[in-house]
Amino acid sequence: MRRAVAIGLVLLAIAGGRAIAETRYTEWTGAQPGTGDIQGFLQQLNAMIDEAAAAKAADPLFIQDLRALVASYQNPINAVLFSDNFADGNYTQNPVWTVSAGQWSVDRKGANTGLTSTIIPPGATPGSGSNVKISDILGAILLPGQQTSAQYASIYTPVAISNAFRMKVELASLERFGRLDFGPYQGSSGNVAYRVTYMPNAATGLALLRVTSQGTATLGSYKQALPLEDGKRHVIEFTRLPGGAMTVSVDGKALIQATDNSIKQPFNGLLFINSGGRYIFKTITVEGGK
Repeated sequence: MRRAVAIGLVLLAIAGGRAIAETRYTEWTGAQPGTGDIQGFLQQLNAMIDEAAAAKAADPLFIQDLRALVASYQNPINAVLFSDNFADGNYTQNPVWTVSAGQWSVDRKGANTGLTSTIIPPGATPGSGSNVKISDILGAILLPGQQTSAQYASIYTPVAISNAFRMKVELASLERFGRLDFGPYQGSSGNVAYRVTYMPNAATGLALLRVTSQGTATLGSYKQALPLEDGKRHVIEFTRLPGGAMTVSVDGKALIQATDNSIKQPFNGLLFINSGGRYIFKTITVEGGK
C-alpha cells in the first residue's frame, strides 16, 4: 500500500513539475507493486527520484521524504526485537520462556554455556532422524496443565516480530542424530509458522518449512550432510525480506533460498523444538522493523 502511494505521489509531483520545467517523464510502466521483485522496483523508484531531483520537478522536502520511504523498504530490518544470551542463569525471567514439553535448563559451566535440551530416543544412532511425527509437533505450545507423551522437548517465548526479520541462533550440537526445529510462530498454539529444521548427520541436513493448520510444506532444503558436531558453536541465520524472499545461512554461508508469501502477518513469538539430540543455545537474537 505504501509503495503504491509512493509511486502515485511521484507521478503527481512529476505531472505538476512539467508546468515549471521541461522533463522527459511519461507514465511509468516498469516494475509494479505486488510483482514480488521488490528490490528491482525499489531500484527503479530510486532512479526515478534521482531524475526528478535533478530536474527540480518536485519540492526538495518531498524528494527527501520519498528517499526516506524507499530506505525503509530497502532496510526494514533495523531494530533489535529480541535478544537473550542466558547470562542471568535462567530462562524464566527477562525474557520469560515457557516450557511446553520435556525438560530445559540453563548450563553456566564449561565452554558451552546457555539454554540446553537433551532428547535421546531409544536406539538412536548417528544419522538417524526423529521418530516424532511432524503432526505431533505442529503447534508444540500447550495450554497450562496439558501434558504430552511425545518424545520431544519444546520451549517458546512471546515476542512481537515483524513479517520481515533476521533471526540468529548461536548453538552447539553434541549428538550426531535427531532433529531440531525453530522459528517464529503466529497464534496462541503456534500452528502457523516458518521453521528451520536441522537434522544432524542426515543426508538432508537443513530444511525450511512452512507450517499451517493445513499441514507442513517444505520450501527449500540443503540436500547434503551438515555435521555441526565438532565441539564448536555455529550460527544459523534465518532472514525473511519484504516480498517473502527467505535465506537460511550457516556460519555466514547461504544454504537455502526460497520465496513464500503465504504468511503475511507479523509473528507472535519464537518456538524451539528438540525431537532428538543434545543442543546448547548460546545466544538467540531477532531483528526486524518497528
